[in-house]
Amino acid sequence: MKIRAYLALMVAAILIPVILFSTISLNMLLKSEREAALKGVRETARISLVSIDRELTNTQSAVRMLATSPHLARGDLAGFYEQARFADKVGATWTALIDERGQQLINTAVPFGAPLPGPDAAQRVAQVLDAGTPQISNLIRGVVTQALLVVVDVPVTTPDGMRYVIAQGFKIEHFNGVLTQVNAPPTWLAGVYDRNGMTIAQTYGGGAAGRGDTRPDLREAIRNKTIGVIRNASDDNLKLYTVLERSALSGWTVAVGVPEAEIESAARRALMVSIAGLAAAVCCAALAAVFFARRLSRSIRQVARSAHALGTSGDPGQSDVSGVAEVDEVLAAIGAAAAVVNQEKQSRLAAETEREILFEREHEARTTAEQQNRAKDEFLAMLGHELRNPLAAIVNATSVMAHPGMPAAASERAREIITRQSGHLTRIVDDLLDMGRVHSGKILLERRALRLDQVIDNYMATLRASQRSARHELRVDVAPVWVDGDPTRLEQIVSNLLDNALKYTPAGGTISVSVRSEGEDAVLCVSDSGIGIAPELMPYVFDLFVQGARPLDRAQGGLGVGLALVRQLALMHGGMVDVRSAGTGLGSSFELHLPRVQPPQSEVSVPAPAPSSRQRVLLIEDNEDGREMMAMMLEAQQYRVDTAIDGFDGLRQAGAACPDVALVDIGLPGIDGYEVARRMRADPATGKVRLIALTGYGQDSDRERALAAGFDAHLVKPVDMARLMEALESAPAAPPRFAGTAS
Repeated sequence: MKIRAYLALMVAAILIPVILFSTISLNMLLKSEREAALKGVRETARISLVSIDRELTNTQSAVRMLATSPHLARGDLAGFYEQARFADKVGATWTALIDERGQQLINTAVPFGAPLPGPDAAQRVAQVLDAGTPQISNLIRGVVTQALLVVVDVPVTTPDGMRYVIAQGFKIEHFNGVLTQVNAPPTWLAGVYDRNGMTIAQTYGGGAAGRGDTRPDLREAIRNKTIGVIRNASDDNLKLYTVLERSALSGWTVAVGVPEAEIESAARRALMVSIAGLAAAVCCAALAAVFFARRLSRSIRQVARSAHALGTSGDPGQSDVSGVAEVDEVLAAIGAAAAVVNQEKQSRLAAETEREILFEREHEARTTAEQQNRAKDEFLAMLGHELRNPLAAIVNATSVMAHPGMPAAASERAREIITRQSGHLTRIVDDLLDMGRVHSGKILLERRALRLDQVIDNYMATLRASQRSARHELRVDVAPVWVDGDPTRLEQIVSNLLDNALKYTPAGGTISVSVRSEGEDAVLCVSDSGIGIAPELMPYVFDLFVQGARPLDRAQGGLGVGLALVRQLALMHGGMVDVRSAGTGLGSSFELHLPRVQPPQSEVSVPAPAPSSRQRVLLIEDNEDGREMMAMMLEAQQYRVDTAIDGFDGLRQAGAACPDVALVDIGLPGIDGYEVARRMRADPATGKVRLIALTGYGQDSDRERALAAGFDAHLVKPVDMARLMEALESAPAAPPRFAGTAS
């Protein structure tokens, strides 16, 4: 046979297994494309489920907040009705208070005092109270509104032992809106179904559809708690791939269906492309076989001509390289030697290049490490300076107070210095901790509608009372503007901006504070006539640990954390903060922009805390100095104070003295404060003592752990005396029972 015949056989021998394996690969590709197409559907289903669970979780949190209402504890149903109305989502939810018999006491869907139906939810209420945890209902029809709804029930036990269920009902149209926000493609069908397979909400693409009965095949899958992909049909008999995701919170199921044609079309397109590629490969192989067969034949004819010339003239002449080793043996050897030399040269050049790259990377890494080490040393030195200055002032002030010959005015001045410098230390630690919480996502805003100008007025009153602004001229021009924010965090923003202005404005300078409306924004502006900001520093003003020039005296002080925290808190509120300065010595101006909201229809007034009720207080604290100072402060407020040095001593004294309130440190020797709370709650003799955690652990998880252990309140050291008094007097040890209830 000729060479081209051998090449044809070789190509066939190669292509046959290739085609077989390609067929298997195409089937796998078809399955892979189908799975890839369904991946987006699964993601949409998970997003929808997360959105639904978020709505239910937010509702549970809102109802738990209602459960702590002082109106409910006092039996003030009218006050609780107004507070419940304020917690409702307008047009979406309403709230009912139900007693143990299943009788509705209030329902925000109707005016307060309107007649309510007789006991209609006794079985549901009993189940919720027995479970002791929030429950989420299936689709039901409301007795008062006669509308289809779902209900979040939360059990409540008041301090005097009365048990209720606070139920917040959702109109199902609200969940249609939640599904619509997922923005599914217009041909997809998304739905939310209760544990019985009944349709709560359903959308077809971007539009919301009304509730209807679920098809039997889908309902059966939901009742069987199926999770994953099923094949079913829509109401108009369109074949679907449907992804089912089940909520661990509510037991509801989210289903997202995609027409079968959309899933299969992508897979078929991939299959056709793969088949076309395989056909192209076969054609290319055949063309290559023909090409190389012709080339080999030409090379062999060239060998014959060279051999004939060698036999006749002794000189084979100059021959073209044919690419066949037998024909070009000498040239191939020379070419191989040249290739070896070139390869060695290229390897040497590559090694030198790689060595230079490694050296450059090592130099850059060393430079970066040195910069980071210098930055760490500078920060630690700055932190040490900022901590030692107030500590030195406090130590010197205590020495002045301890000196027997000091006049009363000097001792009073020393006390003022201790108060001011301890406040400065507290702000430094709080800023560092808050910045860490912001970056780790552990700050949760407790937002509500409030007036930004009142936040300014409250802080300005505190600032003037502290005499920190005595050497500056303060100008305040505020207008009533409502925002949706956390009052504590907004006051923290105001505090940091004003502290920054006071720090960088010399004595006699002017600081202006204004609040105004600007379009859809509420704008807080803090301007000063201070030292200004250099142009090269402007882009980095809000970066962490960034300050101006740092001379050794550090007259301004600070860690460069305050403005970075201001920017992060502004972003968490959906706003922004900006800075302007004409240059060094020309002052600066900071503007905070927050989304403006409409004023609420009614405001709930919070009664001021009562004066000391002279209760008996047990203080369990292992730090001797802290225990002595806290006892002295409480006795100065006319409380009767007993002290204990550890958990076991505290349990013994609690059983013997029967206090009204126990202030318990968490980090105690022997057994910690959590175990003390659990044992006191388990003992009938101390089970009704009010427990307040007084600790240095201040994260949200610490507060939740304290409440779970049995504490009634959680305060973080150092605690302001006014805040402590409010906690001690906010709920009496023996609260009054509702009228008409058995004791």
